[in-house]
Amino acid sequence: MSKKLIAVLLACAMAVSTLVGCSSTENEPTEPTETTKVEEETKEEEPATEKTSETQVKNLYNPDFSIEVLDNGIKKVIDGEHRELILVPKEMEEVPAEYADSIVIRTPVDNVVFLSSTQACTFRTVDDKAIVDAVAGVCGGPDTWEGIPAIKEGLEKGDIMDVGGSGMGEPDYELIQSLNPELIFVYTGTSPQSSQIAKFEELGINYAVDNEYMENNYLARMEWMRFILTFFNADEQVSEVMNKAQQTVDEVKAKIEGMDKPKVAIFSVYDGAVYAAGDNSWVGSMLADMGGTNVFSGMPEGTLTMEAAYDRVQDADIIIYTSTPTYCKGMQGVIEEFPQLVECKAYENNNVYQYGDTFWIGIDQSDIMASDLAAAIYPDVFPDRELTYYVKLEK
Repeated sequence: MSKKLIAVLLACAMAVSTLVGCSSTENEPTEPTETTKVEEETKEEEPATEKTSETQVKNLYNPDFSIEVLDNGIKKVIDGEHRELILVPKEMEEVPAEYADSIVIRTPVDNVVFLSSTQACTFRTVDDKAIVDAVAGVCGGPDTWEGIPAIKEGLEKGDIMDVGGSGMGEPDYELIQSLNPELIFVYTGTSPQSSQIAKFEELGINYAVDNEYMENNYLARMEWMRFILTFFNADEQVSEVMNKAQQTVDEVKAKIEGMDKPKVAIFSVYDGAVYAAGDNSWVGSMLADMGGTNVFSGMPEGTLTMEAAYDRVQDADIIIYTSTPTYCKGMQGVIEEFPQLVECKAYENNNVYQYGDTFWIGIDQSDIMASDLAAAIYPDVFPDRELTYYVKLEK
């Protein structure tokens, strides 16, 4: 949802919304974003096959962090900036002397601040009230969190504070200090929160770097839940969620196996430029898994002109516009941004969708998001599915 967002939103593979409104770049939720253009960095998309030691927590999709369980429940965590964090259980009265020079976090944490909505939504699927109660601050007011009632209600009641910083802006550091958080989750990557990190270091506030938006596989992106929730000692719950997600994805893939692959265009327009989901984006990886042919496959890296995009989009069977209803009002809003839509096959056949308002805070439900995409591509295979993360548009 901003540069990061832009990276994501724009990325169409977007992992967050930042640039993409019908014409606004500042109002979408604050989540890191991957560029809709082809990702600059690529990672392996297949689950890891390397053997891990008994103490190493096994990641399924090679996300860029690691967790190692040491003696006495102590954990060594490597975050998105390759910083070593030592997690020491709070029931242990003293931190072992060998970690005197380490960055130590006492766990489970019960007073945290999230500076990205893609981070704060990750606890939803573990259904643990203690984790919700540990959230002291987030970016954005109640309206930003419509899709996550626990956060919305907390903001409305004053149990959770809006610390500011939406749209890549600076948060309210005095407010954050007053909350006295044990930990703040930040991000770096292509759109780093460098000034925020520098300020937290100056204030002596611990932070952990979560870079899920940099992943180019949608399940690797989801697996950053494992990183965030290990600070809450919710490791077993996350493993169950990830295993269930893979099972759901496998079941969907089995239902569409061997079927013709419809052509799908996933993109948005901002300031006259088209930002399209590339093959190496997390949205592109999800599209491939869900049986769609990406009409932008093989396009050069970067934004496209309207004319170049139309050449690819006009014959697409399905069009998915990546701006949400809050910022782009349905079919008419899309037409205003991309007038050529009315000349496209998908428009004529009533197969135009847009992201739902909760799309950018759905990282913890990536399997549901993927299943919804499959239903949009193959409505006859999933005739009774009610879409959560996509909205079908009517003429």
